[in-house]
Formats: sequence, C-alpha cells, structure tokens
Amino acid sequence: MPCFLQKQKPNPRAVPARSAVNRSQPPSRIGVGNQVALQSLLNRSLPPASLPHASFGEGESIDKVSSQQMEAEVPADFIGPLAPGDTRAVPHDFSGPLQPGVVRSSSFHPTITVVTPGAGTSDCGAYAYKVKWGIPSSESASAGWIVQKVTKQFEATDCAGNAVPPQAFDDTANYPFWEAWEFTAGQNVWVGPASAGSPHSGDTFSGNDYGPGTKGKKIVKGEVKAIIGFSPPAGMTVRNAAPAWGLPYTRTEPALFASTLSGATHQLTSEWNCCPSGTVTKRTTIVTNP
Repeated sequence: MPCFLQKQKPNPRAVPARSAVNRSQPPSRIGVGNQVALQSLLNRSLPPASLPHASFGEGESIDKVSSQQMEAEVPADFIGPLAPGDTRAVPHDFSGPLQPGVVRSSSFHPTITVVTPGAGTSDCGAYAYKVKWGIPSSESASAGWIVQKVTKQFEATDCAGNAVPPQAFDDTANYPFWEAWEFTAGQNVWVGPASAGSPHSGDTFSGNDYGPGTKGKKIVKGEVKAIIGFSPPAGMTVRNAAPAWGLPYTRTEPALFASTLSGATHQLTSEWNCCPSGTVTKRTTIVTNP
C-alpha cells in the first residue's frame, strides 16, 4: 500500500532541513522492525535512476519441540494509510505531535532477533531458522497480540523434471495462515495466551528432507505486527497441531490485521539439488532476512 510523507510549513529563518533519515546513523540504532519504513523513505529520497532437526513446519510449542513437530525507532515523518482509501496514520509507537488528518494506528513493529541462524539440516531440503519477537521500550506499558501472517512458495522435482508432491507443511494450499502471541505490560511476550504462562522463546521455520534424486526451492515469509487491543477472533484457536502448535491459528485474515499498517517482515529461502540420484550437486543452502 502507498506511503505518504508528512509535510511541514517552510520557515524562512530556519537553516535548510536535513533529511528525516540520517544515512550516517549506525545500523545498530535502527530497529529491525522499521527497516521497511526506512527503505521506503530512502527510495523516495534517492535520485531516480548438518544440524539436528528441532521441528518440522512453523510455529512455537509450549514444551520442548519433539521430533514429530515439525528499541524500535520510527522515522519521525513516516506515515501511511490505515486502509486503502481511509485516513492517514502513523504507527502506534510514533513519537511526536500528529498533524491534522493523521491518526495513530493500533499496530507497531515488534523487534526481531535471530535465535537460530538459518542453516541446512540435511543435504536435500531440510532447514532450521528461529527468530524472537520483542516489544520496544516505547510500548512497555502496552498490551495486545503479536500476529504473524505466514506464506510459502514451494517447487520440487525429481531428476527427470517431474513434480515431487509437497509434504503437508510445504503444501501451498495450507497457506497463508495467521498465528499469534499475546504480549502484556512490561514487554512480556507469551506462547499463545498469557494465561498459559509460557514465555515466548522463538518462532521456528523448519522443514524436512526430500531425499536423493530431488531438487527444489522453498521460500517462507512472515509479516508480523503487534496490535493493541487485538483479541483472537472466533475460529482463531490453539490446536496444538501443525503448523502453529501452541499458538492461536486461523486461515482467515483477522480484521485488525487487515486494517492496520504493514508489519515487519522476515524471510527464509532454501534450495537444494540432489541430482543425479546418489550425488549432491548442491547441498541445502539457506538465505534469510534477517
């Protein structure tokens, strides 16, 4: 969706204004969750021109996963649409006075920390990657839910070019889905509802091996946002089953996810080539962001 930049009245006595994005600012000062917004601003300002398997699938478990399971800074002048055709909005953790016609969204970007760097766990398609959400200090008194939309692309063939059927957690017919973690005052994030009393330790993307004589590619992407006042809608429940395990899960987009500002994103790409059968031309390689 398009973004708008907040305009200020010129002051003839003021020195020339600096860009809202300080390009010399060290990367460590910029929250991961705001990189999308920052990139949008940068684009506008530039001239034209073998590890053990921990789980299979996505999600988070309250208990240790079995082998069967698969301070964010917001740019001061970043605003975007709350919904197509609706009024302009800033993230919930926006600091500073709001201009006329601009509202505060109920969502903001949680921070993203890599817990387990993306890595292949077999020669022919298996991988593991884990990230953890955090609440920026500016929202330490807030409560709500972190909601993630997960999408997947999958393609695999045998050495003759015939399609290889996906395993359940790679079947794109099961995507997208939405899963959620409750967060409470004090910057606490939980596995599913806070009442379960299990602190969030990391969201896992992982997959299984497709065996010799196969080659393929998988792309898993998560869009995540923290939403003040969110309540899991009817049908968004904990099933203790793949792919979300201990998290509320739904295949229907929650209304507050659809109507709030875009979330922070992270992505994993896995590729392998175990052809001809009995050889490994390309062992499972992983690229992640972050």
